[in-house]
Amino acid sequence: MMVSLTTLGRLALAAVCSTAALLASPAGAQALSFPSKPMRIIVPFPPGGPTDLIARAVGARLSERWGQPVVVENKPGGSTIIGVDLVVKSAPDGHTLLLGSNSLALNRFLIAKVPYDVDRDIAPVILIAKISNALVVHPSVPANNLQEFLAYAKANPNKLTYGSTGQGTATHLFAELFSMMTGVQMVHVPYKGTGPAVIDLVAGQINLMFDSLSTVIPNEKAGKVRLIGLTNSKRSAAAPDMPTLNELGVTGYEATGWFGIAAPAAVPREIIAKLNTEIDSIIRTPEMRERLITYGSDVVGGSPEDFRAFIASEADKWGRVIRQANIKAE
Repeated sequence: MMVSLTTLGRLALAAVCSTAALLASPAGAQALSFPSKPMRIIVPFPPGGPTDLIARAVGARLSERWGQPVVVENKPGGSTIIGVDLVVKSAPDGHTLLLGSNSLALNRFLIAKVPYDVDRDIAPVILIAKISNALVVHPSVPANNLQEFLAYAKANPNKLTYGSTGQGTATHLFAELFSMMTGVQMVHVPYKGTGPAVIDLVAGQINLMFDSLSTVIPNEKAGKVRLIGLTNSKRSAAAPDMPTLNELGVTGYEATGWFGIAAPAAVPREIIAKLNTEIDSIIRTPEMRERLITYGSDVVGGSPEDFRAFIASEADKWGRVIRQANIKAE
């Protein structure tokens, strides 16, 4: 089909006008020159975990694409409050980002005095991935599948013990939601992190746990734990042969860890959009997708609005669980 010179001229004029309008806007001009200095990604967890490693991988790709250094700073402590608060109080120019997690939705219900309001003070950029978890039991538990597990648990109320990464943490809430939806009664044993809990699970000191796939897969292959089902609503790319609790009969059950990039609320929308587009492109590359799968995660992506809606839905869902189970953080 032929395009007239008049049409081409109009298109060119529209493009020039659009660019001129963007340059005329202070936020637009700022977005065009962004990033203008080194960037940093604050990770509110210790070095070495999946969130830290993903932040470093994304940061390295941003640095390659934009020609600015991207430094990852680990600021653990206070149930992630220390790191999040640092980002909230940083300059709203997009050069300081947060690698946020479930705590963005949970802390408001568990901690009396959070020094910020996530809905007011944080600008979601992109939901990077959801972390696959699984219900696993020690081989001494007489159950090879979900039906046998439920039958045994209901016949022996409060006999089974489950470990978590701490009071009020995601793995604790995953078990509470499971109990609410199935009617089983179990005893909670909180630990200070995944490592000690998994050690006791493998040793048979506790009976079960809702653990991440990155730990579950090697332990299951070694015969140290028995898989009952994944906590995802659908099967994970990290373990496509493993069934979900949802498909096995706990209809509607979904409980995943997740992490994404956020920024201070006052960062211009044009910069948020630029960050979203670039990071979405990065996480959809085959290299990053495979890396996320290695960590037991599935790529999500999407718009800033999608991420904001997701945080709100998580807060609503887990807030109800926390109130119903009367859970208080330690």
